[in-house]
Amino acid sequence: MKPDYDLHIHTTASDGVLTPSEIIDMAVGIGLKGIAISDHDTVAGLEEAEHYLSITDYPLDFINAVELNTEVGNDDVHILGYFIDSKNIALKQRLEDIRNSRYRRAEQMVRRLQELGLEIDFTQVEELAQGELIARPHIARVLIDNNYATSIREAFDKYIGRRAPGYVPRYKFLPTEAIELVKNAGGIAVLAHPGLIEDNRKVMEVIDLGIEGLEVFYPEHTPEQTEELLELARRHHLLITGGSDYHGPSSTESRSSMGAAGVSKGLVKQMYTYLKS
Repeated sequence: MKPDYDLHIHTTASDGVLTPSEIIDMAVGIGLKGIAISDHDTVAGLEEAEHYLSITDYPLDFINAVELNTEVGNDDVHILGYFIDSKNIALKQRLEDIRNSRYRRAEQMVRRLQELGLEIDFTQVEELAQGELIARPHIARVLIDNNYATSIREAFDKYIGRRAPGYVPRYKFLPTEAIELVKNAGGIAVLAHPGLIEDNRKVMEVIDLGIEGLEVFYPEHTPEQTEELLELARRHHLLITGGSDYHGPSSTESRSSMGAAGVSKGLVKQMYTYLKS
């Protein structure tokens, strides 16, 4: 059954290929009742989305969100923040710090690739990144354009993934800080795609840190993982969310199609009720 809401969508503000307005057009076109734009480490796309909705008569429930990329040991741990105040000063300052760190990191990675003999220029990466944030998928797409890889996955595996020669460690950002930032900005903190975290003990660590929900429904979760996560969420009285992690129709980074994973209107209603309480 098709979900009512897709709560995990990326735009050109981070590493997606569609603008916020184009995302809204698509969401309405496929019959979604609501979406959350949850770009990596930026809220830059939210203002455009809100403005576009204000000048249309679309009956779409739009939820402000962000996806904060953190680490626990060697595992990537992403924290989704829903219903955030995108103008919160502390959140905006931290996101600016992260954006600057991402830029410097991207420059270092391109230099390493150049030292390996690859003909790649940082201006190519800047031109490809349509938003204010530069991420590794932008570098990967340039590697594809320059015929060094045939897919995002191959670019990561050969050149810029964690164990690859062009990799540069990122800024230090812990889940506890991300959760606190989301809550202080009036939002709900949710652990993104927990089934992708290799060490299950780290999922419990994040729950103990005060996470308020789990992204249970996700394209890369197996049916068994989904059932286990549903039980885990119920056992710890956590909100249940879901989304496609959509990046765009022509993006090899896109994990699935918009609306391929998500949640019912009833589960979103529980999120609204939780906010009021």
